[in-house]
Amino acid sequence: MSVPQPRLTLSDQPSQVRHVVIISEDGMRPDLIYGQQNMVWHEQLYRNGSFSWKARTIRTASTLPSHASMLSGVDVDQHGLTWNTWLKTRGFIRVPTIFQAAEENGLKTAAFVGKPKLRHIMPAGTVGIFARPGYYCKKVSDEAARYIEREKPELLFVHFSDPDEAGHSDGWMTASYRKAALASDACLGTIYRALQQANMIDETLVIVSADHGGHARGHTGAIPSDREIPWIASGPGVRRGYHIRSAVSTMDTAATALAALGLAPLTRISGRPVSEIFQSSTRTGL
Repeated sequence: MSVPQPRLTLSDQPSQVRHVVIISEDGMRPDLIYGQQNMVWHEQLYRNGSFSWKARTIRTASTLPSHASMLSGVDVDQHGLTWNTWLKTRGFIRVPTIFQAAEENGLKTAAFVGKPKLRHIMPAGTVGIFARPGYYCKKVSDEAARYIEREKPELLFVHFSDPDEAGHSDGWMTASYRKAALASDACLGTIYRALQQANMIDETLVIVSADHGGHARGHTGAIPSDREIPWIASGPGVRRGYHIRSAVSTMDTAATALAALGLAPLTRISGRPVSEIFQSSTRTGL
């Protein structure tokens, strides 16, 4: 049985955060976002929020292990998801996720994903809604957007497969990969507009990140291009146009989401809230 841990705190946590949306763009390299092509929605978020282009995923830089760390706050030796495909017989994550912490506190949770293997992180009964509308982000974001407008969840995870698919098929940073990244950017816009339509945008912390990067047609985690990931946060109380100075881990995503919602993790986690992104309550005009 998991032992409840003390609440993670953000020293300058804005009380107006009522919702957290985590968007993971599978295989998205940060250097594509900030300098190599016009990523309209990403640019809007990082110019109006806080960002790191040097955040890092875990050493086991594959989709399933990395997302398990992103959503639980612990590394692979604790969460146990060492493989990278849907294998029902292997079971599920060994530690509680942020969804379970939210559900235990009566919050509405949902996940919309492109890859079925992510079910290993969110078995039935641990998240309110788990849906896989399709493989590519167009169907995923459209369905997630409809859910946002209808249900207004407090915690939502959305997963886009497009960059990773193009990376493996044709190579990271190729024309095909760049096109897939632009598709992901458009899907990000779909989610953002849904938050606006639902009148949630002023109460929502949006975190955009990735599970891993890549090079050539793969990602082993042995080199920086595989492990470096974008990490962008935008929302109420978040510093605008702020380049995060501290090191950021994918495990910090879980910790930041919990702290922003005022929730305690259900077990001890390695991630820490990225408190640097929030404006000090004693400072004005930021």
